[in-house]
Amino acid sequence: MASDFLHTWMVLGLVWISAISLMDDMYTLSRKLRFGIQFLAISMSFYDLGVFEQKPFWTLPILFFIALGIINAINFMDGINGITGLYSLVFFGSILAINRFMPIFEASLIQYIILSILVFLIFNLRRKALMFAGDIGSISMAYFVIYFLVKWYLASNDWTIILFLLVYGVDSFLTLGQRLLRGENVALPHRSHLYQLLVNQLKKDHVVISIAFASVQFLLNFFLFIYPQSFPSPMIASIVLIVSAMVYLLIKKPLQKKFNLI
Repeated sequence: MASDFLHTWMVLGLVWISAISLMDDMYTLSRKLRFGIQFLAISMSFYDLGVFEQKPFWTLPILFFIALGIINAINFMDGINGITGLYSLVFFGSILAINRFMPIFEASLIQYIILSILVFLIFNLRRKALMFAGDIGSISMAYFVIYFLVKWYLASNDWTIILFLLVYGVDSFLTLGQRLLRGENVALPHRSHLYQLLVNQLKKDHVVISIAFASVQFLLNFFLFIYPQSFPSPMIASIVLIVSAMVYLLIKKPLQKKFNLI
């Protein structure tokens, strides 16, 4: 029976979101259908975590907005070999380390996810990849990321945990902002992320860029959370966000000017 399994609703949501992502890999599906299934899957995940029992209720729309934003950000960042696998490995490896001094997660579940990522990287972390994540891989991984982040937030009530996605977040949302300012249709495919400029315009190796992005995120996780075994203060977190955005723009804008992409 379904009641004999742990996290039944989360797993059902994973099945739904994986199925629609696989169909989207194979065929062209409408955005409304994909969005609807993603919303349903996230709702199942939130139900599993008891989010709907939390107060105040006005936080629910914010959580849904952030969750859908994370799904799209991770999906958009899946553009070069190794980046999704390595970034996911850093995320769940860091979560496993956090779990040693803040045991709120099931270590076995994290370990199974890490094992699956390692197997995937054998085929993906190479110049000529033998396997790609596709929508089914990146979006399913994003679903897991959301589940663990929300569970962590409910246990800690600390917004600074969003820094676990800082590298992806900065590249995704600042790129989105730039495209909106240029009046572009943000729903259309593009190649204006920093990692895409480094690979496509500067001709840097996929694997090198993937390792660099994952390494920066790991260092942030280590020095902000794992080593101090605590959370950064809101002031420190805000400074890190601002400095990260400034450094990102200082790197990206000269590249955009150089290749006439502004």
